[in-house]
Parts: sequence; C-alpha cells; structure tokens
Amino acid sequence: MLAKGSLFSRIINRLWVKSQHVPTQAIQELSIDLDRPVIYVVEQNNASDLLGLQASCKKAGLPDPYQPITVNGVQISALVYLHNWSLFAAKAPQLQDAPYLEQYQQLLDLHNGDESLDIQLIPVTFYWGRNPGRDGKKSWFDLTQQGQVGLFHKSLVVLRNGKDHLVRFNQPISIKKLILRSNNKPLAYKLAKVAMRYFDFQKRSSIGPKLPNRKQMIETVLAQAQLRKVIINHAETLNLSEDQVEQQCRAYLNEISTNFSYSFMRFFRLFLSAIWNFIYQGIEVNHAQAVRQACQSGAEIIYMPCHRSHMDYLLLSYLLFEQGVVPPHVAAGVNLNFFPAGPIFRRSGAFFLRRTFKDDPLYAEVFNAYFSMLFKQGYPIEFFTEGGRSRTGLLLEPKTGLLSTSLKTYLRQPDRNVVIVPIYIGYDHIMEVNTYINELAGQKKERESVWQLLGIVKKLGNFGRAFVNFGEPINVKQHFDQYLPGWSKSEISDKQFKQQVTIIAQQVMTNINAATAVNALPLCAAILLANKNHQVDKNQFLEQLKWHQKWLSTHEKGSLVTYPKNSGDDLLTQALAQHKFQCLDDCISCSAQQALALDYYKNNIVHLFVLPSLIFHAIAHLTAQKQFADHNHILECCRQPYLQLQKKYFLPHHTDAYTVLEKTITSLLTIDGIAEKSGQYIVLDELLARVMEGHISPVFDNPSIAI
Repeated sequence: MLAKGSLFSRIINRLWVKSQHVPTQAIQELSIDLDRPVIYVVEQNNASDLLGLQASCKKAGLPDPYQPITVNGVQISALVYLHNWSLFAAKAPQLQDAPYLEQYQQLLDLHNGDESLDIQLIPVTFYWGRNPGRDGKKSWFDLTQQGQVGLFHKSLVVLRNGKDHLVRFNQPISIKKLILRSNNKPLAYKLAKVAMRYFDFQKRSSIGPKLPNRKQMIETVLAQAQLRKVIINHAETLNLSEDQVEQQCRAYLNEISTNFSYSFMRFFRLFLSAIWNFIYQGIEVNHAQAVRQACQSGAEIIYMPCHRSHMDYLLLSYLLFEQGVVPPHVAAGVNLNFFPAGPIFRRSGAFFLRRTFKDDPLYAEVFNAYFSMLFKQGYPIEFFTEGGRSRTGLLLEPKTGLLSTSLKTYLRQPDRNVVIVPIYIGYDHIMEVNTYINELAGQKKERESVWQLLGIVKKLGNFGRAFVNFGEPINVKQHFDQYLPGWSKSEISDKQFKQQVTIIAQQVMTNINAATAVNALPLCAAILLANKNHQVDKNQFLEQLKWHQKWLSTHEKGSLVTYPKNSGDDLLTQALAQHKFQCLDDCISCSAQQALALDYYKNNIVHLFVLPSLIFHAIAHLTAQKQFADHNHILECCRQPYLQLQKKYFLPHHTDAYTVLEKTITSLLTIDGIAEKSGQYIVLDELLARVMEGHISPVFDNPSIAI
C-alpha cells in the first residue's frame, strides 16, 4: 500500500515543502508517450517523497502516481518502490524476498499476453537539499546520508530541506524493448537488480564529490610530488629557503582557491532568482537533458561556454543548479576578485587566475597543480574557452591553456569518463555593449571595481530575455580513439598532443555556434544592418524577417539551433522594446551610434547566414562578369571563400566543401530564394538578395577572400 502520510505530514508537505522538478518540460524532453501506460519507479515508499511526486506530476502534466491504472482489464499500481517505509532505518530485503519482484513479474505477464502493450517505467529520484557534504565530515542532512532512512530521520530532513526539494524524472524504460533483449533470461530479477543499482548510482553521480575543505585542499596541493620538486628547484635557483618558497606558493593558493559553500549557494540562489526576475523577462534553456544524462552516467564534466558578459558567471551556475546538476567550479579572472564580488564568486565556486603566467613561472606551476587537483578529484569545471569577453559579438579564437591542462590530467588517468560540454549564451541586452564599443574605438579598459559594480546596479532594468543552449558534448576518450587510434597503448608526442588540443578547442567553438539561440533582437539587427543606409520599409522588413525564419527552418533534423517561430510583428515588437532602433512612419531605421551596438548583436548569429549569403554573392559576381551562373561555376566560385569563412565563423568542419555548398543551394531552391532557369541559377527577389549579401559584405572587402 502506498504511503499517504498523516494529516500533519500532508499539511507540512503542502505548506512547507517546495518541490521543483526537472526536466521542466518532462513530457517533451523525455519523449514520454501519454497514450501508453506510465508507471513510476521510486527508491522508497515514503509519504513525503510520494506527495512531492504527486505535486510535480500535476505541474508536469503527468499521470497521478496515487491513481491505479487499468491494463487489459487488470488494475495495477502506478508506482513501484524498492523499499517500504519504516520508523527507523531498516536493512533492505534480499532480492528474492523483495515485494516489488511480484509487481515486475505481473508487468511482464501482461506484456507476454499482449504484443501491442508497451508500458513505460519512469525512474524518479528525490533530492531533499543538494548538499554533498564537506570533505571529512558527516551530517544527517547530507545527500550521501539520505538513502534508505527511517521515518524519524526523513522527517528531520524534510523540515530542514523542505524548501529545496528536487524531483528528477529520468529517461523512460520500455518494458517491451527489455523483453525483446532478454533472451529468455529471468527478466523480473534483471529488472529488480537494475533498479537497485540504478538509484545507488544516481545518487553518487548526481551529488558529485564532497566539497573540499579549503585549508586542507591547499595543503594537499602543496604536498604534490611534482610541486615539491618545483619548490626545491626554485629555492635553489633564487638562493632562498624552501620555507620561503612554500609560503609564496601558499599565498598564491590563497589567491587562487575557491571556498565553495552549499549553504551560501542555496541562499544566493534565492537572491539571484529575484535579480533574474527583475531584469529578465525569462531565461530560456534548451538541450539540458544531454547534460543531465552525462552527469547521471557518471561522467566528469568540463563546461566550456562562450563569454558575452560578466553576467555569464552567475547565470550559468544558477541555471545548472536549477537544472538539478552539480554546480561547477568556475575559472574567473583575478580582475573580479574585488570586494564584494570576489568573496561572493569564491563562495559560489569561483577560483581565480591571472591573465598571464609568463612573468611568474612559479605562479603557473602552482595554478596548474591546483587546477589538476580539482579536475583529478572529479569536481565539474567551467572555464570560458575564449579567455575573455568578446567585444565584437563574434566568437574569439579559443585560448587553450586550461583545456591543455585538463587533457594532460586526463591522460594520466585515461580510464576516466570525461565529457566537454560547449554552451551558447545569448541575451536580448548586454549591459557592457557600450563599454565594448568605446574600447574598440580606443578607450582604455576600465579596471573592475566596486564603483563600477554600483554603476551597473544603477542601470539595472528591462534586459529582455537570456538564452542558454547546451551544445553537442565531446567525449574525450572517443575523440582520442577517433583521431589517434591506439593512443592508450603508446605515448602521445608533444606535437600530437598540441594538435589534439587545437582540434578539440576548434570543435568546441564550432559546437557552440551549432547550438545558437536566435532571438528577436539579433535577428532584427542582422536584417536592418544588411539593408542599404540601415533603413527599410516596415512591410519589406517583415517579409525579410519571414524569409530569414524560413531559412532557419531548413537546418537539418537534429540541429541544436533554436529560433523564434512567432509572427514577424511579434518579433519586431520584442526587438523594439530594447530601444536599440526605431520604427517611425512605417520606416525602420537606426542611427550610426545605434548601428555600432546592433552590430554586436548581429554578430552573435550572423554565422547562420554565411552560406546563403555566399551563394547570393557568387550569383551576383558571375552575373556581373557575364559568366554562366550554373551549378559548377557557383561551386567553384565559392569553394575558396567558404574555407576561409569557415575558419572565421567556426562553421561545421566538412572534408568536402562542395557537399556543404550543394546542400545550401538545394535549401535555397526549396524556400524559393533562388530558381533554376535555362541551366543557371537566378535570384527571385533582388532586394532580398542584396540583404542576404549584406550579411557578410564587409568580408569581401578583403582581397584575399574576394570571389
């Protein structure tokens, strides 16, 4: 019988417990079919868990776990649990005595009697608080101590962490597919074993390692054999005592090291929620399920986002926490280590590094030792692959220092499962854009300070929406297997290693752009700036907007690019709300100063229009030269510029440029951008063609890549 709890416990759950579920769009993200029966699998038959599950199911539009379901005239429970509740912690029953074994057998019998039946088992994990605990300490309230607990222990946990209750719906398991793979083995036992191991592994992989004690971590780093050698050599070289050099190293580590606090993160999360709700109209997150699955598989994660704004530091840690993922330790520039930002970032998981290590080799050795220790102990890591914020809106060439250190550490323990997650971050409004414009014009960069922070606070207002798209993950082992077959059995040379670092860095940038979140302002900015004199009739603008949406719709199935599908009028209204251009008397235009800001936003997404722009340029060039604009001439005309544009805009790498260009031509034919007439291609709308050419017109001012 399912636990429903006393009247008191139900009141506590209703008034005190605040449940959040992930994925937020569980039906869509997990591909749950509501036309098929759904049965939830939980670890323990506990009223607090099940009442939280019921509330989350209601929010997610999923069936009620307390309501039995009827399958082929047989009424069965909508929930399977591994352990029953008890007043105090009890030993788990032996597998052969487990009560749920009969439930599994009943489900299998129903399937054996009906070939069309396919019940979905949805494992559900509960997290009452997400504190992994502090290294060297134990607490009843740590997640590591919340397995099969008694009613008394559970009650204390609910009272302590009721405001931080996370319900995670996991990927459905098809019983029908399991039967097909079973090869007549005792499947009920197999299901039971899988379930028992599943929840144990889930907790270990989702909690992450215990948080380090800062002082102990510093001493552990100083005790590393490699760093001890460096200290001895440095002391001999400079004629100093080892104690003096060690004190210098300790000072560096105090400057560098994080002081991650779950309690602070939990409080700061509430503060950030209020800030985001005040300045943003919403934060759109896409493709997070792949990251959750990687975490659940036990992978060690390296997050590598693009860098648009100082907001990125806080936004990403906050979102990962909200998505039920272990927050990472974040590499931040030492320029942010000022009061009060420095202590806040440090307790939120930031560790600080200097912009350059060249003038202080001892600092470089200490930092690398600390970074390697974090990575080796399995903490998720985040660093910005560009090194600093992009001032133009285009992705910068990747800095490979931290990536190189990460890969060196991995190669010392190649049996680990390490996954790199590229992340695209975009905004309707970036508070630093005017500063970027001034810096590009020659103004010296201002040093970050509390006064600058106060200046930013004064400007907080309507920043529109923020967008975070998780790109295609890169499995490090699979990468080395592909590019260096047999690498694990032979030593990798320095040259090979540097080549792989470069390839992975470039792939990260490509995957970031391949997961672009197109939003209203950058799209409108790209179109407006591509029009002559940066002005256009409103009706023509809306037609151009519609055509750009059609082009974005041609991306191959499985593309991670997201774009708005609402009407052009809606998009124009959203973009105008940011006051970066205007619409007067049905004429859309921008001033010269506004164009500088719009150029930044355009550059966030312009790479998505490089290929069609290139084709339109080729047709215009061939026509002007009175040459035949046929298929072969266009391909030959575009090949060399494409290879160079591919590098500039981090377009997907293809060994055959012709194949990519042919696909672009086919897509343009499909959406009536061009047409074939008498063996050659012509444009169907001259104004649209000029606009499309305008997306990369400045590029062709460079003779080295002109068509």
